[in-house]
Amino acid sequence: MSTQYSVIDNSFLNKITDGYLLSIKDGLLQDLIDGYRKAAISKFKQCTKLEDRDDSARLFTQDLTDEEVEIVANLMVLEWLRGKINSVEVLRQKMSTKDYKIFSQSRHLDSLLALRRSTMSEVDALIVSYTYSINSLDDLRKV
Repeated sequence: MSTQYSVIDNSFLNKITDGYLLSIKDGLLQDLIDGYRKAAISKFKQCTKLEDRDDSARLFTQDLTDEEVEIVANLMVLEWLRGKINSVEVLRQKMSTKDYKIFSQSRHLDSLLALRRSTMSEVDALIVSYTYSINSLDDLRKV
C-alpha cells in the first residue's frame, strides 16, 4: 500500500502546457517537479498521509486517494504558475510601458493571473470538500 511520486507528477504534467519543461534534461526536470511537489505538500496540511513518505524510494508509504492526488497536483500547478508570473513581472519591471505593451506581456500576465485565481478557487473548493469528508469519516468511526 503506497503511492509513487510519479502518479502525482504525471497528473501535474497533464494539467499544464509548457514547452520549456519538455526541453529540460530529465534530472533537472525531476528536481524542478520535486520542488513543486514539496511546496504543494506543505500547503495541504489536512492530509496527514503526505507526511509518511520515502524520498529515496520516491513514494508515499500510504495509498493516496484520487482526490488527494488531484489536490496535490493542482497545488503543484499553482507553484508552476508562481514561477511564470514572477518571470513576467520581472520582465515588466525591466521594460518601459511602451515596450511592455508592444510585447503583449501585459495580456499574458493578466491571463496567468486569471488562471492562478481560477486554479486557487478550484483547489480551495477541493480542500474544503476533502476536509469535510475526512471529518465526516472520523465522526462515523467514533459512533
